[in-house]
Amino acid sequence: MKHDHRFSPHTSELSPVQGLVVAQGKRYANWGRHRVTTPAVYAEPVSYADVQRIVSDAARFPTPVSPVGSMLSVTDTIVNDGGTLVSLRKLDEILGIETDAIGRTVVRVQAGCRLKKLNTWLQALSVEIPFQAEIGEASVGSVAAGDTKESSLDGPGYFSAHVVGITYVDEVGDLRIISDHADGAAFQEFKCSFGLSGIIVECLVATRPATLCRTDVSFGAHETPQLLVAGLLEKRAQCDALLAIVFLDQLASFFEQRHKGGPGAFTPAASQPECDAFRVAKRLAIQYGFDGVEVPQPQGLIHSRADFVNEYWRPGADEKRLDFQYYEHDIAQIERVIAESHAFTIAFKEETGFAPGGWATYFVTRPEQAQKPFGIYSGGPGVSFSFDPFCSNPADPLWQEFSRRYNQLAIHRLGGRASPIQTQWLTKGDVIIPRKLARSRFTTPYFAQFLG
Repeated sequence: MKHDHRFSPHTSELSPVQGLVVAQGKRYANWGRHRVTTPAVYAEPVSYADVQRIVSDAARFPTPVSPVGSMLSVTDTIVNDGGTLVSLRKLDEILGIETDAIGRTVVRVQAGCRLKKLNTWLQALSVEIPFQAEIGEASVGSVAAGDTKESSLDGPGYFSAHVVGITYVDEVGDLRIISDHADGAAFQEFKCSFGLSGIIVECLVATRPATLCRTDVSFGAHETPQLLVAGLLEKRAQCDALLAIVFLDQLASFFEQRHKGGPGAFTPAASQPECDAFRVAKRLAIQYGFDGVEVPQPQGLIHSRADFVNEYWRPGADEKRLDFQYYEHDIAQIERVIAESHAFTIAFKEETGFAPGGWATYFVTRPEQAQKPFGIYSGGPGVSFSFDPFCSNPADPLWQEFSRRYNQLAIHRLGGRASPIQTQWLTKGDVIIPRKLARSRFTTPYFAQFLG
């Protein structure tokens, strides 16, 4: 770990923050509009020096200082009433492709850059990052130290696995640089910190030559949970990566089988009309929580991976919109998880008339534990699957009650790992964040309850 001496807040205390500073007690909401916060100060820095000045001036910018990106999290991650909310959205430049200290080709990108912007920029150069994001509105900084999931073609299926260097502002306002090759375990731990160790302003992300994908989409119905599991595993064995949308109360599933399609950065012209139709329908289905959108079932569709990193509009208060829970399980537990989740869902539906819209199911390759020491995917080499119920109305009290009860089953009975930024209604003990990863300057009450 090393300091960057481009700016020292301790010698420039009178310098103003040049970015936007709002100290009027305004309210801010997440994408789904069901989490709101009223910070004492909201800031949009336009330089790393701005971030340093904010962190080093506790009188003007009250503790805790909490970074946010696109405010997509479904949990109370954004809630920082009375503190300082720092939006990195204006630090969104892509600074270029370079070779790092150990010879890897990487892209240097600022923390506020959205993943769609990054993927499109890289596509023009015929390169890509190994992680294909589902939601392109997510910002680089938030996913570099947060939880993500993707049924990726080759390599670990979460974004931070491909981050090899980070520049951040520490708790006293100093600018620091940390990397996998220079800092080892400390760097890997930092990427598990959810922004509690420092405010990320810049990342180095591994790249590779761009590749095409061949996608087959199908739908299947099954008579029992066991047959549903067999269908999922069979479909996964037939391809290089599988995404499934499971309609658990109906014992049915939408399968998206992905195959390696060889080198290439752009969807072939012959495939473009079918690709666009599938991409738009899939985007709408995700936007609306898979409620009322019919999705085509293309076979042998050849397309660019970058084309399916989508953006989503901020919904109105009365619009249908995706809301979800997130649980990680080892693939060896898949039959038990699905069977017991099915029984739980049927019982809840009989009691209340409600069932989630479905379960998003991703299969994710895990690395050595040293590369992911804490939290999601920290179980060492193997394969995980996420089994994530979703709904089209975050405010539905039955959905909220289902989620609270299901936490007990998924986490405490089935042994699933949950995420403080993607699993709602958590209570103390559901998630443990190592206390050594948190700095008091950055730790909000929401995250403080998980420190252990």
